[in-house]
Amino acid sequence: MTEQPQQRRVKFFGEQFNAFNFQTQFGAAVAGVQSGKTFLGAHWAGKKMTEYPEKNGIIVAPTYKILQAATIKKLFDVFPELRQYYKEQKGEIQLPTGGVVYIRSADNPLGIEGITADWVWLDEGGMCSVLTWTVLRSRVSMTGGQILITTTPYNMGWLYTDFFIPYRNSQDKSLSFYSWASISNPYFSKEFYEAEKHRLPPEEFARRYMGEFRKMTGLVWDLPNEQIIAPIIGLDKKAEARIMGIDWGFRNPAAIVVLYKYDNAWYVVAEWKQAEKLTGEIIQAAQNLIKEHKVTKVFPDPAEADRIEEAKRAGLPVYSAVNDVKGGIDFIRELIYQKRFFVYNTCKEWLDEASMYHYPEPKIGQENKEAKEEPEKFNDHLMDATRYPAYSYQPITQQSFKPSTPVLPYYADRDMPY
Repeated sequence: MTEQPQQRRVKFFGEQFNAFNFQTQFGAAVAGVQSGKTFLGAHWAGKKMTEYPEKNGIIVAPTYKILQAATIKKLFDVFPELRQYYKEQKGEIQLPTGGVVYIRSADNPLGIEGITADWVWLDEGGMCSVLTWTVLRSRVSMTGGQILITTTPYNMGWLYTDFFIPYRNSQDKSLSFYSWASISNPYFSKEFYEAEKHRLPPEEFARRYMGEFRKMTGLVWDLPNEQIIAPIIGLDKKAEARIMGIDWGFRNPAAIVVLYKYDNAWYVVAEWKQAEKLTGEIIQAAQNLIKEHKVTKVFPDPAEADRIEEAKRAGLPVYSAVNDVKGGIDFIRELIYQKRFFVYNTCKEWLDEASMYHYPEPKIGQENKEAKEEPEKFNDHLMDATRYPAYSYQPITQQSFKPSTPVLPYYADRDMPY
């Protein structure tokens, strides 16, 4: 890292040591909170800087806030000498040996494109999208460089389906996986661990403190596995409706979802999601999907009249969308419960978003108070693009639509039958 790097003596424990020394191309350290994951990642990044002093690396976190407050802070705590080489405006650590470490947020995964890297550290990777994982893999495709993921298992998204399952089933020899509980960290309070074990639901405790994959509590749409299906050949010809939703965006990604309606059931069959795309580019992506799926009606986010007008002038068959968050959520929730809502397994971004689309957790001491009716506003663009067309195709009012299943607040949601 420096021209004359100093030797360091670091003491790791158990699986933390094994993860630090993983030999495959891709490694994941999935563990409980405050278990030493970021500490591990920072030291591993330092090792790679020493191994490849004239090469490039990438350090990524899911948001700019996490990047600055946790990931980079820990790196500089461990290696304070690196701070002098950090060019924050460029997002680069310019090593005196010639190498560059690119510091990036996964808010815009495509912003990582164009970098060729010999190593990558992805911190809190469980919060990132599957697109982030795809982009990072491509950044080391030419060099054969390693990628280390450090994270808590936030959900059952891509890290579970595309990493852990292939590893567990020995389907991909390029993967290594390590897991440990918060209590494995000798500095973690045993008293706090036991108190949280009694306070939290078992699933939440297992995910947060034991590092185990469990569904996130308070999911808005808890889609059963049997309703995630392979594409049905010929469904496009049978469908009685082929509609589309658009959630506009720029810094935050824009999103498009195509749905078919057939035999009184809805099918999510196609998706598109990208950040920093101009309105014309979003409309072009919509036109491509309209042509491919013979879409007859488009329901865009009604909040942006200028973009809607531009879409109309471009020839999109635009219809007014009902922007009723609670109503739309309840409507799709009811479809899921009645087994009338299905998602193609090719829509990986949609499934990844849904695995994290949740209601806010109640604050300690307020568990018995009614939770907020709207979900957390984070990585929900495809969810909104689904809600607009499904709820608006045949407008449903709160007076005429009454869900047959109770809509419970967050803390009781885990007991729903679906």
